[in-house]
Amino acid sequence: MKPLNSIHSFGRGGISLLDRPSGVSQGRCAFTLIELLVVIAVIALLLGALLPALNKAKSLARNLMCASNMRQFAVALKAYTEENDQRLPPSSCHLSRPQDYWLNILAEYSDAHLLYRCPSDRSRRFVDWQKPLDEQDPELKWSSFAVNSLIDPKCSYTGGRYNKLSEIRNPRYCIYLCESPDSWTAYDHLHPENWGSIEEVKGQIAWDRHNGKSNFVFVDGHAETLEIEQTWEWPGPCLWFPGHAPGWPPDEE
Repeated sequence: MKPLNSIHSFGRGGISLLDRPSGVSQGRCAFTLIELLVVIAVIALLLGALLPALNKAKSLARNLMCASNMRQFAVALKAYTEENDQRLPPSSCHLSRPQDYWLNILAEYSDAHLLYRCPSDRSRRFVDWQKPLDEQDPELKWSSFAVNSLIDPKCSYTGGRYNKLSEIRNPRYCIYLCESPDSWTAYDHLHPENWGSIEEVKGQIAWDRHNGKSNFVFVDGHAETLEIEQTWEWPGPCLWFPGHAPGWPPDEE
């Protein structure tokens, strides 16, 4: 018997596979470096073209989710006013019990689960409304939204004059709820009476959260997505001040 190290493997025609000439190839089984670089470049180009479209689609989806949630707030507001002699729910401005804030009151008047956080709000720390407020960090954010304090039933600036729908000149042109900035923490309302310019308005509202626009709920119970300039004109018609809403007196009346 021949020694093991002298045994050769033979292919077809008796040619040893071990002795096959180095120039003979068994077929291509791998990419060259240039081919790999070309593939990577093509993938990068495709991603570069697709990512903006994907980001835009995600942004649109977040806007639709927020707008839908605002409409649920609007439905809850209408249900509350119909059950409470057209009175509007209060903010935290002059109340001590969190369960009396508009945030919690409207949640009881909605069949849907009201989301206190807008999907586009980049704030990281929010209050858990299932737990007592006084047991949580006072720097936590209450909500992505804020109510117009001028139509708070307990507003000291107006003396509570606009505590009912019947007291507001044109409810469909008066903002009740808006989106608050990402930086806001323990607040659920804002004070339009302190604004003197559009720059001050922008400082207290998330006016560009949705592609240069923001979502609003009006006193009559409808919601809209608007540019902030569409809500503010001073002096002149202003959607924040109950006494300066456009369209008053209505032509049909």
